Amino acid sequence: MGRLLLAVSLALLTACSKPEQARPRLASAGRPAPGILLPVLLNSPLKSLSGWGDIKGKAVVLEFWATWCDPCVDALPRLNGLAEAFRGKPVVFIAVTDESVSEVRAFLREHRMDAWAAPEAGPAVFKAFRVYSRPHTVLIDRDGRVAAFTSPSALTAGTLERLLAGRLRPDEGSEAARHADEDAGPGPGVLAEFYLARSSGSAPVTYRRDYFGSGAVTLRQAIGFLLGSPDRLDLGPGTAALVDGVYDIRLAAPASGPDRKPELFSKGLAFALGLKVAADSREEEVYVLRRVPGAASAAGKAADFSGVSFDGVTLKAAGASFAVLAARLAERLGRPVLDETGEEGPLAYSFVFETRDPAALDARLRSSLGLRLAKARRRIRVVTVRR
Repeated sequence: MGRLLLAVSLALLTACSKPEQARPRLASAGRPAPGILLPVLLNSPLKSLSGWGDIKGKAVVLEFWATWCDPCVDALPRLNGLAEAFRGKPVVFIAVTDESVSEVRAFLREHRMDAWAAPEAGPAVFKAFRVYSRPHTVLIDRDGRVAAFTSPSALTAGTLERLLAGRLRPDEGSEAARHADEDAGPGPGVLAEFYLARSSGSAPVTYRRDYFGSGAVTLRQAIGFLLGSPDRLDLGPGTAALVDGVYDIRLAAPASGPDRKPELFSKGLAFALGLKVAADSREEEVYVLRRVPGAASAAGKAADFSGVSFDGVTLKAAGASFAVLAARLAERLGRPVLDETGEEGPLAYSFVFETRDPAALDARLRSSLGLRLAKARRRIRVVTVRR
């Protein structure tokens, strides 16, 4: 009798494991989604996700993002709105990042996120779902099949209705097609790597917990990716040309344990270019952008986060937050400008930069957008670069 029960148990175990074993290694539209393991979930009734069986019968909006990714943060209000609109329906929003739990918890204290937040996701998840840049959105239907690769800006309520009804046509998406033949990162035998070479042009960035790579990126951009976007970049004498130079950069670091890419990046720059790069936080006098109570504003609500153009004088936002305006003001004033308007967007607005005088900029902000510039002391993040 014992042998019979053992045989039945083994048969059931084998039968239950076959669907997971049959899952493809890489995500492709129209096929079953690769297996998934998310060790930590925040904002969720589940503490972790050990596989698709944990949320069987539900469609999934799998959003790959990061706290340092400005387009990801800008897309939060749109995704929150969709999550609210579909609350109570069989669809789950999961925001996946390879950042630490503490980093994500700190971010969530200041930003609303209705999705389940999944920090500390391993590199295997990013590779399986072909995440070559962020934000990157993968739609999974209720049968556990990959329905489409898309982006937050292209995601609509109609798309989700079709996903739930099983009527969404399989779509590889422009991003997946464009990056299909790109370098997926280091081979399994690579333990660590730092590569830096002069380059030109432009190329997408691949970023995972164990790997960073781009065929053409400035050090200024790489600093934002690897050390976190600073409120102020403090450049020492003779460093500006190097920081704004375009490079081919590849970093490979151990996937286990803490993220070692920042350390490898800093040491590599010291060795290759003689640059000493350090990040810290300090209290400084900055400008803050605030609403003028009761003031009229030419800024209007936009349907979604879309294009922003700037010709050096006129900023035109078809759909953005005021953080974009704050960044341009910081460039003009040579001092950090923090967005404290409380407006997450998306907003449609324009602003003309005809001066660098703070008082004149404040007057124009008041008259056109109902905003004001004010000096304040804030703790900000500063990255210093010295030779």
